[in-house]
Amino acid sequence: MRAERRISAPRVRARAWACAVVAAMSVLAGCGGQGTSDAPTGPTGAARPTGAAASSEAPPADVNPPVSPGRNPTDQPSRPTLPPAREPVLHVRGEYTYTVRILDARIMTDVPDDPPPAGTKALGLLLRVEAEPRDRAVHAPYANLGIDYASLKADKDQHIGSVIDSATPYLTEDQLLFGDDGVAGIDPVFGTLPANTVYYHWVWQIVSEKADLTGASLCEVRLSGRNCIPVGAIAPAG
Repeated sequence: MRAERRISAPRVRARAWACAVVAAMSVLAGCGGQGTSDAPTGPTGAARPTGAAASSEAPPADVNPPVSPGRNPTDQPSRPTLPPAREPVLHVRGEYTYTVRILDARIMTDVPDDPPPAGTKALGLLLRVEAEPRDRAVHAPYANLGIDYASLKADKDQHIGSVIDSATPYLTEDQLLFGDDGVAGIDPVFGTLPANTVYYHWVWQIVSEKADLTGASLCEVRLSGRNCIPVGAIAPAG
């Protein structure tokens, strides 16, 4: 059943979907129009050289050249960025050890390949993953993580379980922000994350449409004890 399954291998749409979500999160500076100006080449009211001087001397440069309409002279192209990683850090122990930090959390009604069924939605998390220690390669399948929340026990059914339902490929920061659909990324189930590299990807868990997500936590799934970090603020669907 869906609630019991492990996450499936990603498809191309998952990569494009991850980029689209990051693009929607990025706040880009407005760009003004480009154009030319017919303003004079010298400061207003400045005296012009005459006679022989006029033929041998170039007009003085304008200290404050005119700016095209709608454009600020200090504007620079804005580089899209990821949200800052939230605290604290989840230290996952086991055959492979790694750290997980949450950058963003949001409600989603559309996810790659297998949209949430009627009466449900998805709680998506953008995660930052790094091997611990950093100089080791690591295999980090996300079936070992789950989102716990106030109404989980009451909500569980054939669609709603207690582990991560699916995930996009692991990507470096530049791949996530600037890569095109040709960037495959690293498979979240069978892939290996090289040493000394930070990776990002989206994971999501199907929850009830009326789920009480108050105090939701991301937890390592294990037989005994709890190892969790708070999810923090959750953006609504939109």
